[in-house]
Amino acid sequence: MTGIEFLFNQANKVEGLAYAGFETFRGSPYTSCARETGQNSRDAPSGSGPVQVAFNLLEVDRSEIPFADQLAHSIDCCLDTPRDDKTRQHLERAKERISSQTIKVLEIADFNTTGLTGPVDDPNSVFAALVKGDGVTNKTDEASAGSYGIGKNAAYAVSDLQTVIYSTRFTDPASGQTAFAAQGRLRLISHTDGDQKLSAEGYWGNPGFSAIESVDEAPAWVGREAIGTSIFSVGFREESDWAERMTLSLATNFFLAIDRGEIEFFVNNGAMTMNQSSLDSILDAPKIADVAETVGQSYELTRAKQLLRCARSEATVRHPVSVPGLGEFVLHLLVAEGLPREIHILRNGIYICDNFAKFGQPMRRFPSTREFIAILEPSKGNAGRKSSQLLKRIENPAHGAFEPERIVDGAEQALARKQIKELITNVREIIRAAAKLDDIDHSQIDELSHLFAAGASADPKSTDEAEKDPDRYRYGEARKGNRTKEPPVTGTGAGKRRQRTEEKATKTKGENTGDETRTPRGSGPTVPLTAVRSALVDGRDSRVRSVFFTAGANASAEIIVSASGLTDDVPLTLASADSGMIVDGKLRTSVKEGERVRVQIEFAEPYAGPIELTATSVTTARPVDGVA
Repeated sequence: MTGIEFLFNQANKVEGLAYAGFETFRGSPYTSCARETGQNSRDAPSGSGPVQVAFNLLEVDRSEIPFADQLAHSIDCCLDTPRDDKTRQHLERAKERISSQTIKVLEIADFNTTGLTGPVDDPNSVFAALVKGDGVTNKTDEASAGSYGIGKNAAYAVSDLQTVIYSTRFTDPASGQTAFAAQGRLRLISHTDGDQKLSAEGYWGNPGFSAIESVDEAPAWVGREAIGTSIFSVGFREESDWAERMTLSLATNFFLAIDRGEIEFFVNNGAMTMNQSSLDSILDAPKIADVAETVGQSYELTRAKQLLRCARSEATVRHPVSVPGLGEFVLHLLVAEGLPREIHILRNGIYICDNFAKFGQPMRRFPSTREFIAILEPSKGNAGRKSSQLLKRIENPAHGAFEPERIVDGAEQALARKQIKELITNVREIIRAAAKLDDIDHSQIDELSHLFAAGASADPKSTDEAEKDPDRYRYGEARKGNRTKEPPVTGTGAGKRRQRTEEKATKTKGENTGDETRTPRGSGPTVPLTAVRSALVDGRDSRVRSVFFTAGANASAEIIVSASGLTDDVPLTLASADSGMIVDGKLRTSVKEGERVRVQIEFAEPYAGPIELTATSVTTARPVDGVA
């Protein structure tokens, strides 16, 4: 008969709720759950069709959860154990959930995958690694996306009961027949039940902590007929926008794998379908943009669109990059106006990060190049296998950085550092050759001249040196230009008088370096903007221009664009923008401290003169304006 069993706590160890495996994902539970479970499915493809992953919200009658009474009793035992208020609140919420007439369950089911192969009682099997392993990966492929066996814990982060059931059907390698297995795992706190001292960790299944291997012994909602894996987060913490948050995470992390037809997602019982044909509509959906704004991921959404453009464009050039002993990479390079001069690393079609900073290769500055964006990824097939394996070894569990110290052997670490440095040197040389400034029209260089140091050397050797060591590049005194006064502002709008010193009142607008801090206008909290510049997209249409700036804080910002006059600033009404949203003629978008932003805006009326930007945080405070 199935039931819950807890491990004995013979050492009388005190175990609380803050289990490191779960806490890793507490800060962004929906984002992490979607990313991690999607990656696990992506790593187990079977057949020629795309991997399919469905996120379904179930409402299960309490009578159909065979361990409901046992779990409620265990929670009561935990409540009898003195703990802090935070732990008590969590346990009381868990008791309320398991006592409800219906229990909400998030089902994450994949198809066109191998399933969790057994034998289920073999501690080295894929099934055992996922269900019972800690810090053990269940990936048999050394080039798979998953690395540490930690991501599976993300499913617990969205469960108020911290309870997950795994159900799988796979092909038994011994018999060639399909086999079924199911088992649950839960974590409360260490507690006493009668005279038994029990651990925080428990399992649901057959006696002796063994899996259920007959589909008839499992509840109907747990069983499955198709080969693949289902994960059930029992006591799902449902928020109104959970589906949009998960969709946003899947779209911004798996966009390349989706576009290549390698994986498809179905969210909220199929209400949102994400595949090759629907990907663009998902990325452009107003609901997704609203959620991105709410959770501070508008940059990630914009980045996904730009990288997708890079992957698809006929103007993109694909450069092979080979490093001796490491293998081959492919650099997808798109050079075009308005792009952020960034390189982003992907592996297995999944986004990782945009730098090798811990290898001394931040890849943040690319002086003397045109605007571009690039994707760097291991080559397909055997040519890129070793390179993918290395990236897997040095990728951190959060999928946000590559860290050489993860290689313990000193000689191997030194070799990896050398290989990554050579890789980035080769990449920089490709970009320098393909995106050099030589072909840019002289008027464009002149438009940018106020951003560069006075007396900068034109010696090619100095430029090369700056490329090789961008972090040591030193800027000199800003050059001041003698630009003619722009035509007066036309259009309507009430200007705001600024108090200036006599010196500032006589300053020419063209002299602004884009880095100065100025007195903020208005009483609301503001966000500093530096290195501000703008450029007309089409010299014949003065309504459309690209605006570039760097924010001095993380914020959801409202940006006012004004016609910059000598004494008055006249607010200009925006009609549209290619990122963020327009509210009452102003731009609302998320900004990150220190990151370069490019936005193409369209005015409601033609205007070709200088503009000024003022950014105001909708939640926090404090900034300045910049002149472009």
